Amino acid sequence: MNLDWNKTKTIFIIVFSILNVFLYSLYLDRYTEAENLEELSESSVDEKLEADSITYSDLPEDVEGLPYIRGETKILTVKDAPKENVKVNIQDGKRLQVAYEDAVAPIGKAESAEALNTFMEEVVHEGTSYELWEIDEEQNKAVFFQTFDGETLYFSENGKVTVYWNNDGDIVRYEQTMFTDVIENQEPKELVTAIRAIHTLYQKNLLERDLTIKKTELGYSVLVQVSENRQMFVPTWHIQVELSDGSRQDYFVNAVKDGVIELNKEEEEAVE
Repeated sequence: MNLDWNKTKTIFIIVFSILNVFLYSLYLDRYTEAENLEELSESSVDEKLEADSITYSDLPEDVEGLPYIRGETKILTVKDAPKENVKVNIQDGKRLQVAYEDAVAPIGKAESAEALNTFMEEVVHEGTSYELWEIDEEQNKAVFFQTFDGETLYFSENGKVTVYWNNDGDIVRYEQTMFTDVIENQEPKELVTAIRAIHTLYQKNLLERDLTIKKTELGYSVLVQVSENRQMFVPTWHIQVELSDGSRQDYFVNAVKDGVIELNKEEEEAVE
């Protein structure tokens, strides 16, 4: 009886082993087929980009993972403003508003990046921790976004400097908000590639024909408001394009979850 049972066990073991090998080979076939389909799909999008005259070059490669980060809104005081020739107002304890009694002539024209960067470095509190985002010559203002570890915090109202000048090119006032105690929240996340982010924009019908992708870089954008004075940021692809009429358009893609980000809308995604 024991001999028969041992034979039966041996047969079952052999049958299950064969079944496992079969199922594993089936899994490999399906996995390979899915990979081939994905490559075909990516290739198909590339062909459509080319057909629509959407061009790009020098995309970042071998991008390392980035973590989510979070930061506290800094409480700014009059000590963070220049001491002379100014009127200072603190709004809500976190927005420093500095107005010059006599406009300040910058080094060079105010609307030049060089002059603005010098002003930030020499005058604004911790001004070197901000990066120039945009110069609006029509409205006589420039916007700087705060950076963390070399990465820009895009469009956060709590990490921003706006500089204003008059028609003579003299600086008349500026406003500043700032994050402090910015820290990494989790281990680095694997990021989608730059080309994948471009494909996402194209498949969402956000890219017009006859445009050139001028810049593709990583930064951060606000993911959630953790508390009244604390925000969490998600790694974000910034894709800047030049349209056929020469104008500029900026797009943002969640570099972890591969979704388009509307930065003027509150993100409601939860951190995975």
